[in-house]
Amino acid sequence: MDPVTPEREPITYRLALGEDWCRIRLNEHAEADVKAFLDVMFDAIPAEAAEQTRAVITALFATQIAAARAKRGFELLVPTPKSGGAATPGAAVLVAEVVIPAPAVPEPAEVVARVARDASGARTGVIAGSAAVRIDHSVAVSESEADAEPANRKRIEYVIAVPHDSRWLSIDLSVQAVDGFDMEQTITKFDQAVACLTWPETE
Repeated sequence: MDPVTPEREPITYRLALGEDWCRIRLNEHAEADVKAFLDVMFDAIPAEAAEQTRAVITALFATQIAAARAKRGFELLVPTPKSGGAATPGAAVLVAEVVIPAPAVPEPAEVVARVARDASGARTGVIAGSAAVRIDHSVAVSESEADAEPANRKRIEYVIAVPHDSRWLSIDLSVQAVDGFDMEQTITKFDQAVACLTWPETE
């Protein structure tokens, strides 16, 4: 899990998703964060019995982390592990930097309007004093696919202008419906957390 050296200073933000989420940093601390996650998940299981499953999950994390870093990710948030290897909801939040390709730095309002125009199910607004757009990527599923089977996976992304910076912050939730897990409730809590986002340097 080799870290990616950022081209500029990381974006400073505060996103409080609550105790139900565990943070996996995407810098040089990623491996330690994954180990701590797995230590909790398998704390009640003998090491030999957990070895194979633990190795599989470690490999899955490595793949996720590599993909997140390729998207200029800062951190990956996953459901907090439960002791004894109990299953956790199929959800993840990727917080990443977005660079808007343009010959000159565009006005945030222009970017938001363009994204909203090009993305189905997009809603514009203001979060933490910055222009923002909420994109429901789930609506991109074709009607024929939707008719074939009920949608059991959703992806909600917020793209928010960073104050006094040309960059944007992406907060991207992917969630899958599983037995005993309320997908819509997770999306509602995610929306509420993003609405309370703050920029510590501007407080």
